[in-house]
Amino acid sequence: MDFFDTVRARRSIRRFTGDPVKEADLLAMLEAARLAPSPTNLQPWHFVVIRDRNLLVDLRDVVSASLEARIAEAAGEDRKRILRSRRFYALHIFDAPVVIVVLTRRIYTALEEEPAFGQGMQSVGAAIENLFLAATALGYGGCWAALPLELASREIEALLGVEKPWYAVAMLSIGVPREKPRDVPRKPLEEIVTFR
Repeated sequence: MDFFDTVRARRSIRRFTGDPVKEADLLAMLEAARLAPSPTNLQPWHFVVIRDRNLLVDLRDVVSASLEARIAEAAGEDRKRILRSRRFYALHIFDAPVVIVVLTRRIYTALEEEPAFGQGMQSVGAAIENLFLAATALGYGGCWAALPLELASREIEALLGVEKPWYAVAMLSIGVPREKPRDVPRKPLEEIVTFR
C-alpha cells in the first residue's frame, strides 16, 4: 500500500475480531509514533501499552462508574438521554486486544513562563497519526478516544501508576477490524484551504 492509499484507508475502527496484535507489528507502530516531529525534538510523549484483560476490565469499570454517576446526577431527561447515548463511545475501547494510553507533559519555552500553547498536544497528535497510519499499513485498525479520560482521567492515571509531570491525553484502541469500514465524507479542499 503506498502512502496516499494508507492515508485514504485509515478509519476509526471500534469493533475488532479479537485476534491478537503481533508483537513485531505493535513495535513497528510504536516506532512510527516515536519518529513523529516535535518542537526542538522534545518528544513529549510516553505510551502505556495495555494487553492485560484484567486491567482493561478495571479501567472499563472506573469509566463506567463515572458515566453512570453523571447520568444519575444529570438534571433533566434530555441530558440523561444524551449521556446514556455516550455509553458505547465511552466503553468500546476496552474491548480491543490492545489499548494504548498516551501521556504527555507540559512544555515550557525560553520566552514564556507558562506552558507553550499546545506544543505537547500537537506533538502527541503527530505521534498518534503516525501510529495509526502504521497500523493501517499493517492491516490493523484503531480508534482515538478521549471520552474515557474526560470521565475518569484521575482514576485511569492512578490505575496505571502515572506520575507527574506526565498526564494522560488520549486512549487508542488497536486490533484487527471486524468489518471493512465505510467511506466517510470529507470537506473539499476549496472549503478548508486558503491560498494567499
